[in-house]
Amino acid sequence: MKNKVVVELITIGDELLIGQVVNTNASWLGNELQKNGFFLKHVETIGDDESEILDAFENASKRAHIVLITGGLGPTDDDLTKAALCRYFNTKTTLNQEALEVIRTLFEKRGMELTPRNYEQAMLPELCNYIPNAVGTAPGMWFEGNDVIYVSMPGVPFEMQNMVTNEILPRLKQRFETIHYAKRTVLVTGIGESFLADKIQSWEKSLPNFLSLAYLPQYGIVRLRLSGWHADMDFLNETIEKEINTLMPHIMPYFFGTEEDKLEEIVLKLLKERKQTLATAESCTGGNIAHLITGIAGSSTVFNGSVVAYANSAKENLLGVDAKLIEKHGAVSQEVVESMARNACRVLKTDFAVATSGIAGPDGGTLEKPVGTVWIAVATPKETFSQRYNFGNTRENTIKRASITALNMLRKWLLEN
Repeated sequence: MKNKVVVELITIGDELLIGQVVNTNASWLGNELQKNGFFLKHVETIGDDESEILDAFENASKRAHIVLITGGLGPTDDDLTKAALCRYFNTKTTLNQEALEVIRTLFEKRGMELTPRNYEQAMLPELCNYIPNAVGTAPGMWFEGNDVIYVSMPGVPFEMQNMVTNEILPRLKQRFETIHYAKRTVLVTGIGESFLADKIQSWEKSLPNFLSLAYLPQYGIVRLRLSGWHADMDFLNETIEKEINTLMPHIMPYFFGTEEDKLEEIVLKLLKERKQTLATAESCTGGNIAHLITGIAGSSTVFNGSVVAYANSAKENLLGVDAKLIEKHGAVSQEVVESMARNACRVLKTDFAVATSGIAGPDGGTLEKPVGTVWIAVATPKETFSQRYNFGNTRENTIKRASITALNMLRKWLLEN
C-alpha cells in the first residue's frame, strides 16, 4: 500500500519572525502540496542564524522524506542559506555557468549591469542539482542525503511559486508515488463551535480512521472540513460524500452552504429567484452589511441601497424613526430597530430590509444593555420581526457577527416563506 510522503517546510528570515513580512509562502505551499498528494506535516520558521538553520536541517531529516527551504538566497550578507547548506553537506561552491547565463540575461533585459554580488549567486554548492529561476536571480538547489531530499528555494513569493510549479513539483512527482487527498467543507451559522461539537459528537466519533474533522470558526460562521488520505481516490471521495450525507440531519437548522459559498451571495440568489429587492438600515454595523452585499457582482439587480443611520438624528431625519420611540425605548431597542427596517423599505422602495442597532463598544454599555448588545430586525412584505443578541465585548467581533446574523435571519425567512 502507498504511504504518505511527508514534507517539512523551513522558512528562513528575521523579517518573518518579527512580523515585518507575512509568511504567505507557508500557506501557498501547504495548499499546493496537499493538492498534489504530498503531506506537509511540519512548518518551522527561523531567523538568519547559521547554527539555527543547521539545527533545523538536522531535525527535519528525522521527520520527513522531503525538506523544502525558502529564503536566505539573496545577494546580501544576511542571506545565509547557501553557506549553511554547504556546511551541512560538507561541500564547497563552484561557478554554475547555466545559472550565470540566466542571471546575466535577466540583467540585460532590465538594462542593468551584472554586479559582483549577483555574480556570486551563480556560485552553487558542488553537490547540488541546479534548479533554474525563470523570474529572478536566486537559483534553486536540490540535494539528496540520508534518503531525504532537500530543496532550497528563494523566499520571494512569485519566484518560489514559479519554481515549485514548473520545476520542483514535476521532479518530486516523478520520484514519489503519492496517495490521494480529498476534502469537503460545509458551512454553518447560528451555533457556537462548542455547541456544534456536542451536537455532532457521536457522528464524529464514528468516522473511519483515515478521515478527520476540523472546526474552522470565524465571525458568526463555523466551517466544518472533513478530509482524508487514501490510496483509492474513488473510495475516498465516496466515503467522504457518504459521511457528509450522514452529518446533514444533525446540522440542517444551521447549514447554509458548502466550500467557498458566501452567505451574502446565497441571500442575493434567493432574492433574484423571487425577483424581489433589499435595503439595509445600519447603525452599529456602520454599512458593513451593505459592504458584504456590494462585494458580490450583480448585486445591483437586487440591492437598492443602504442608510447608515449612526446618530439618532440620522435615524429620525433619514429613516423617519419617531423621536418619541428613541426617547422612550432607546436607540438600541426592538421598537427602534423594527421602525428602521420598515422605513428603509419605504425610503428605498424595496420588498425587504434588514436593520441593526447596538452597542459595539468598547464604551457605552450599561447593566441593562451591556457592550455587544445588538437588536436586529428584518422587514418583509408580510411582517417585521426582530431579535436581541449579545456578541461579546470586542468591537470588530460585534460588527461582523451582527452582519452575518442579520443576513442569516433574512435567508431563513426566505427559505421558509
